[in-house]
Amino acid sequence: MVAQVTLKAKEGKLSGEEFVFTGKTHVVVGRASTCHLSIPGDDLSVSRYHCLIDIDAPFAWVTDLGSLNGTFVNGESIGRCDQGCLPGEGQPCAAPRLLADGDELRIGCCAFEVVLDETPWARFDREPVEEGFLAVA
Repeated sequence: MVAQVTLKAKEGKLSGEEFVFTGKTHVVVGRASTCHLSIPGDDLSVSRYHCLIDIDAPFAWVTDLGSLNGTFVNGESIGRCDQGCLPGEGQPCAAPRLLADGDELRIGCCAFEVVLDETPWARFDREPVEEGFLAVA
């Protein structure tokens, strides 16, 4: 089983699209065409280099990169440009935030559902169905 992290676009210009990542990677999200996940350039609520998603599937962390409007997880701001800094400087303004399965990641007008697959060994903390057997999804 290959571990993966999926971002399902729920709102915004990318609505309906899914972005699947496996293994270890860094994903820069923003309006710039050079971003790994580029949000259409006419959405000015998104900075050119808005946030960084560090993925080591099935785990993922998000860090705001000094965006003007901020990055949000489940409605909570996890970072934005501090007063006096220039938006999009590419300097993290807050500590990375660990993402959980089902989290909503909001970047400007775009909202993504975070889907983390379950690794086989994570199932062993479940209760046995019968003596000596574990429930497997």
